[in-house]
Amino acid sequence: MIKKISSFILIIFILFGFYGCKKAPDLTEINPRNDVYYQLFVRSFSDSDGDGVGDFNGITKKLDYLVDLGITGIWLMPIHPSPTYHGYDVLDYYDVNPEYGSLEDFKNLCKEAKAKGITIMIDLVVNHTSSLHEWFLKALAGDKKYKDYYVFTDQTTTGKLGSWGQNIWHSANNQKYCGYFSNTMPDLNFFNEAVIEEIYNIGQFWIENGVGGFRLDAAQHFFGTNEYLNHNIDFYDNILFLKDFRKKMREYDPNVYITGEINLLTESIVKEYFIGLDSPLDFPIANKVVTVGASNGNLNYAKSLVKIYKSYASLDRNFVSAPFLRNHDENRLATEYDGNIDKLKLVAEMLMVLPGSPIVYYGEEIGMYGSKSNGELSNGIAIWDETRRLPFNFGDEYTTTWFQDENFYDVIRNKTIKPVSEQLLDQESLLNTYRAIIKLRNENVALRYGNSITAYENNTSQVQGFYREYQYEDIYQKVLVFHNLSLTEQTLPAVNGNIIYASGREDLTEITTIAPKSTIVIDVSGKNND
Repeated sequence: MIKKISSFILIIFILFGFYGCKKAPDLTEINPRNDVYYQLFVRSFSDSDGDGVGDFNGITKKLDYLVDLGITGIWLMPIHPSPTYHGYDVLDYYDVNPEYGSLEDFKNLCKEAKAKGITIMIDLVVNHTSSLHEWFLKALAGDKKYKDYYVFTDQTTTGKLGSWGQNIWHSANNQKYCGYFSNTMPDLNFFNEAVIEEIYNIGQFWIENGVGGFRLDAAQHFFGTNEYLNHNIDFYDNILFLKDFRKKMREYDPNVYITGEINLLTESIVKEYFIGLDSPLDFPIANKVVTVGASNGNLNYAKSLVKIYKSYASLDRNFVSAPFLRNHDENRLATEYDGNIDKLKLVAEMLMVLPGSPIVYYGEEIGMYGSKSNGELSNGIAIWDETRRLPFNFGDEYTTTWFQDENFYDVIRNKTIKPVSEQLLDQESLLNTYRAIIKLRNENVALRYGNSITAYENNTSQVQGFYREYQYEDIYQKVLVFHNLSLTEQTLPAVNGNIIYASGREDLTEITTIAPKSTIVIDVSGKNND
């Protein structure tokens, strides 16, 4: 009898032990494309060999900085050989810029990043090549195969302009070809199946070398306005290519993340690109957040967010947005806000509490300045966007020095910014605001994985609030975000819940007001979320 009872107790113990030790689901596997990305210009970020130019090994050395910041994905601007400093005119899709290191250095970066939980995404520039690319040189020399790689015409192109009124038709060797962005950037022919196969091969090559995602440059211009004179095309041609590209890349890596540059401000158009992309870069959200962040009040901010995200979800409830503030083609936020630290902190918080995979443009977290230079000369070279992509200041031997011309105001202004080494020690710094709000996002499933967003019931023009929510099996969380957009302290609405974030505060008890230009996040789940 004692043996039977003991056996029964043992069975009960085993059963309870089994269910009690049920493995918690890995939400990073369930939501493989929810990350915080850091857009990084290799040339400007971290220099490991003292030549003043950033490189792959420099990034590898600074991975711990990015981990500490809370970054889980890195978007590398063009890494391929190129005749220009920026790299958006590629010479060889199967190699890396030698100024940045070797292919082995790049593969090591991918390996080390993965070990630290960071995905590497690269810029893939396939709308066009460099005019010095071997393919184009062969095309101009009369090689029929490679002439079909590009868009040539014998037709009249008078008045056939691009989508922003630019000249897109150029001549070389008595031949007329399309270069949507420049005569030095001839467009590839997306009606040529050999070109499509080449693009697939390029994607496969980089996935096999450690890449976990692609940011497709100029993704709305693969089939450009007035480019294919013998075809009637519209933006759906771009979408269908993107859909096929993503499907093909999924064969090589089921979790690969595909985003693209869709610079359209109408969400009803942008949402269509979710058919072919995991995330179009979210210009409508960027425009909304930056505009409201600059204001001192807005009655419709939360409602506007809900409207935009609902338009996305109407197409695919599993969408992953890619919200950001500014990027390499735009003036930096510190320039727009004239260095107003309170506004810069607030918009950082506004970005990091939104659905999707937010993107931080390198230097935003320390308040870097940058603006277009409109062809001003530096050592006889016309400078345009270099001053939007200036060296990042770590305050140590890894700081890059490739552009230091103090005839440019942005260079001078960036010298007034405290480097990373000093901002880390200042609890009130912009950098520590980024660290705190990204930490909050990463540690709360409603913020990190939730696509749900609902406006708070009693918003005012001063204080705007919205709910974020996430549920998977027995994991559930709902939070309420409040932003005080005004310049004065406001009463915090009475809400049942636990405050889990308040701008610049460690003590989260007895909070009844919300400071000017600040954020409070309250867990209103109503139950334990562990």
